[in-house]
Amino acid sequence: MMSCRIEIKNMKNIFYIILVILGLFLISIVLEPNFRPKGSLYIYNGTVITLEDGQPETNAVFVDKGKIVAVGTDPELRHFLKETTQIIDLKGATLLPGFIDPHTHPVASSFLHGMIDLSGFTHRSQKEIWTHLESQIKNYSPGEWILCKGLDVVLVPDLEPPHITYLDSIAPNNPLLIASLSMHSFWGNTLAFKEADINQETPNPSESSFYGRDSSGKLNGYISEQAAFQPFKETVIKALGNDILKEKCVKVLNGYAAHGNTSITSMGITTDDPNVIRLYEHLSSETSSFFNWVLEKFGLLPKRKPTVRNFVFVRDDADHLLPKSSNNGDDFFKMMGVKFWYDGSPYTGSMYLNEPFKSSAVNQEKIHVPSGYSGKALWNKDEIANRIQRYDSAGWQVAIHAQGDKAISETLDAFEKSGISKYSRHRLEHCLLPEKEAIQRMAELGVSPSFHINHLWYYGEALENHIIGQERTGRILPLKAAENNSLIFSLHADQPMFESDPLSLLHTAVNRKTRDGKIVGKSNKISVEQGLKSLTINAAWQIKMENKIGSIKPGKYADFVIIDQNPMMVDPEKIKDIHVLQTIVNGNTVYKKD
Repeated sequence: MMSCRIEIKNMKNIFYIILVILGLFLISIVLEPNFRPKGSLYIYNGTVITLEDGQPETNAVFVDKGKIVAVGTDPELRHFLKETTQIIDLKGATLLPGFIDPHTHPVASSFLHGMIDLSGFTHRSQKEIWTHLESQIKNYSPGEWILCKGLDVVLVPDLEPPHITYLDSIAPNNPLLIASLSMHSFWGNTLAFKEADINQETPNPSESSFYGRDSSGKLNGYISEQAAFQPFKETVIKALGNDILKEKCVKVLNGYAAHGNTSITSMGITTDDPNVIRLYEHLSSETSSFFNWVLEKFGLLPKRKPTVRNFVFVRDDADHLLPKSSNNGDDFFKMMGVKFWYDGSPYTGSMYLNEPFKSSAVNQEKIHVPSGYSGKALWNKDEIANRIQRYDSAGWQVAIHAQGDKAISETLDAFEKSGISKYSRHRLEHCLLPEKEAIQRMAELGVSPSFHINHLWYYGEALENHIIGQERTGRILPLKAAENNSLIFSLHADQPMFESDPLSLLHTAVNRKTRDGKIVGKSNKISVEQGLKSLTINAAWQIKMENKIGSIKPGKYADFVIIDQNPMMVDPEKIKDIHVLQTIVNGNTVYKKD
């Protein structure tokens, strides 16, 4: 009898717990903000560039509940207006489809956000760089991590990589860590190595990722590639704390919106932690899950607000982060596939070339590229072909980092050997130096390139004078050749390497000039219209979203950017001076210029 009462009591307790959970769930449905606007929006009195061939330009758009209802002229569309319709008067400004960043790194960007800037963008000499760093160190308390970004021996001609003894001398009481602009090289002082539990006895992770040592075996402060850097990254993240990192994540997403981006593709997201995926899913998904809602209420996840869409490719060594099915997520957050690295960077001597790197003081003495070296593949062609086939058969997209002509050619060999359909929309990333034949093969195989176009703007002279020479530099980033072969291609900045500023990418693609005014590969200039498509509808196509975003058309999401000038009408040399005024995702304003 007693056991029966206890059992009934336990059942009642379970019942009450279930009721509480259900109650909380219902409350979450009522209270949890989602990104579906309930009202309507009318935008008029400016230029509307639709990037739809049937109606390329007009002057008004009507939106209801986050979707485009009508595109036409004012006042013809005014019959759609309701008393509650929000009205945006462009006052002569230009409305475009929201920009889509097809290759970016929000996690790495968040990690670097707020670090001391040592880049060649802001400093032109070694003296400027170290004077700036030394002036900043006094702002840190003893024991506090001093974190720096952007160091680049290529952009700053007289810069010598720092030795551990110098870093110890300027920061004897603080762990000091410096990241290169490319994020392939790093430097630390003795305290940084100690905090990361790395000493001269620590084995190198691999032949290509290692800790620099002098002739006696002592650490010299250099850290090569991500695997060797991982212990430092984990230590810094732990030291900074979750609250600061979550705050940085939100700020970085806001930064994408401030540049007119309405969607981003996290390409090879730099994490193997499922909680990081949960964080970005919570921030971008149309509605958050009940569990994430609970975590938000306890302060374990940030408060949600409308932000950019996020489409995620995981690293090849972190495919455990992929959900069970490629049919996952929603139109705001989705896991897309896997990214591989077939070669490295031209600025670390790890790009894979048909012919050796140029013999130069920069290559041999600063980057330490062996004379006659052509780089090497990071994968066996047969193995990567098998991996392509495996992921493709499960419905995942594959993106492969390939910079050098040899890397691109061998990667295309792997795609061909995999025997997959040409309609899977797999991708090549960066594509600095594809040969003419490679462009043709991409078209035949259905492999879509995304070009890292601002290599040209920032490094055009350096590539020609120091890295690969004049002839090869003249062939880099052949956008017009890709267009002529009917390839659907996109442009990206690879943030945090370069800031995710689509108008800067457009400027470079149209003008083909370096920041010092030198024209590189004039025959590969593209039109402003083609450049805009590469930043919108083409990038949408690459993530299989072209029917929902990427142009201004009835039925698509109301993802827009408002800019102060029409890029089709301004002097091409002034495109980079156009300003973003407002960014709208799904009818919600996610950025507005003060």
